Amino acid sequence: MKPILSAKSLNWLDEESARLGVDPLLLMESASRGAADWISEHVPPHSRRRVVALAGKGGNGGDALGIARWLGLRGAEVWAVVLGEPKGAAERQAAAFSACFPDRLFSATTQDDLAQVVGLISGADLIIDGLLGVGGRGPLRGLLAQAAELINKSPGLIASIDLPSGLCADSGEVEEPAVEADLTLAMGAFKPCHFLPPAAARCGELALIPVAYPPGKWEELLPVAWLLDADYCRTLLPFRDPFGHKGTFGRVLVVGSAVGMAGAAALAAEAALRAGAGLVHLACPEPLYQILEASLTEVLVHPFPATEGGRFAPGAASGIAELAQGMEVVVCGPGLGRGPGPQAVVEALLSSCERVVLDADGLNALAENPSLRKHLTPASPTNPRILTPHPGEFARLWRGTPGEVAPHKLELARKAAESWGAVVVLKGPPTAIANPAGKVFLNTAGNTALAHGGSGDVLAGLIGGLWAQGAEASDAACLGVFLHGRAAELASGGGSERAVLPRDLFPWLSRALRELEGPGLGPCASATPDG
Repeated sequence: MKPILSAKSLNWLDEESARLGVDPLLLMESASRGAADWISEHVPPHSRRRVVALAGKGGNGGDALGIARWLGLRGAEVWAVVLGEPKGAAERQAAAFSACFPDRLFSATTQDDLAQVVGLISGADLIIDGLLGVGGRGPLRGLLAQAAELINKSPGLIASIDLPSGLCADSGEVEEPAVEADLTLAMGAFKPCHFLPPAAARCGELALIPVAYPPGKWEELLPVAWLLDADYCRTLLPFRDPFGHKGTFGRVLVVGSAVGMAGAAALAAEAALRAGAGLVHLACPEPLYQILEASLTEVLVHPFPATEGGRFAPGAASGIAELAQGMEVVVCGPGLGRGPGPQAVVEALLSSCERVVLDADGLNALAENPSLRKHLTPASPTNPRILTPHPGEFARLWRGTPGEVAPHKLELARKAAESWGAVVVLKGPPTAIANPAGKVFLNTAGNTALAHGGSGDVLAGLIGGLWAQGAEASDAACLGVFLHGRAAELASGGGSERAVLPRDLFPWLSRALRELEGPGLGPCASATPDG
């Protein structure tokens, strides 16, 4: 997995490298050459014939000048504009650029100076944005703000160094003006802004550029989060005994469905089976029993007392809690509905069961009745609850607003997991998974095929099914989220993302799991899930 680092961690790496005797110019040169290599390999020649670097006076500007110099040495027509007086290693990079390309470096210290290079900027095929890097704080002002606006108006390809100038490295917040990049070259490590909206939309395509930091120093860092990938998720798969049977692979109880929302629990139950659970039971209000019993041929369906509106009656809680005692995992919430009955069911399950996945209306019950939170911390710290809120549900639980959640998703998921003693799956895109120990994972697998009602129910069932097979809570959450996203990618691979429905994910889950189970098995080239 690749780490996602804060601005503070990157600055610490710079300082520690210098303390150990690594000249900052060496780090800058390694980053600049690596970025120039990437551009030369991935950007078409016609899009980098004329290159203009706009550089600030700090390290980010020095990187931009170094990249422009290397591209110039490889045949591009390069120019550079430095805003202010460069310092330290950036000053040496400016001198190196001038030595290689005399009379092509301009200094802009006033608005009039900047006006003189408008034509140069607008005529570039490739603009290298090196105005401000991870050390930036607050909105761009003065010449930097004007330069960012000129960059955004340019018809050329915009490549930002480390992050588009004007963004905050540590969050998804955007304060105008900020550069809108086509490409962002992340130096050394990814930062939160590369993935969290709305800032992520300003980054364009992402490329990770290695920087020659002392290797041992990476081990001393505490990342903000880890980027989930297939190699890591492969290690999380619970062992599947070839001599196992339905009793070996865990029993899951899905509790949900109110009249009008029967499909939610049905999707969750089938997902638990598709994840590999041996037996899946579904507790539903009595009016839905015949419908669900007929449609879910592999699921054991149990009816319980209901209100006239078709939700669980308060009296159903004790019977559902008794049924749950024979299960490895309970998934509570898909289509559950709201009211006294559903709240009684949630309280009964949280107070009597350890391994609970709380989703959808199960989370709403928690938000509407804060007294239920005393049941969040399980008797055994090895079996924390798993909560799967989308930003709106999280905002109700955390007493915030949905707009505040997405830009600060990594931080908020971590704080909530530590506060509640639970694994928190703060759904995306992208999705953050945080555990009570403070470790956070970020999943970027998936696409807008998941932007349909019911996708979250599939995810809750997947997590429950994997947890029931013996995975740790945090591992089941990470694995479920990754497989959910990967199945969406596979399902939409030959067509439109918008036309993929939650039930369409099921045939592709087998292929997504196979990619993890079978070493060397890559993505399926077939146009059909069973081809």
